[in-house]
Amino acid sequence: MRMRTATLAATVAAAAGLAATSAGAADRGASAGATLGWVTAESRYGGQTVRGPVRRGPQGRLEVRLPGGTWMECGRSCADTLRRETVDFWRANRDRANSGDGPGYLKFRF
Repeated sequence: MRMRTATLAATVAAAAGLAATSAGAADRGASAGATLGWVTAESRYGGQTVRGPVRRGPQGRLEVRLPGGTWMECGRSCADTLRRETVDFWRANRDRANSGDGPGYLKFRF
């Protein structure tokens, strides 16, 4: 009788722990993919604008969705990331290509 009670108590405790774990996983899953809001980015070089949803990614960091469906982790801000990766992408890369420096070099202007 004593063995059955201990086994029953262990089974109940394991079931409760499993339920708590699955509930926590469900909360993380719901918050990881849920849209938190929308951002609008405007080009620095013209009147173009683009709009995209923002969510929390699998690591808990903010991500913004590009028009093609790719989710990118937000850098400085989600609007800035969206702007740099869409409406200002070619202008920014053209300026970098003509700068004479390699990728990642610092520029000092006096």
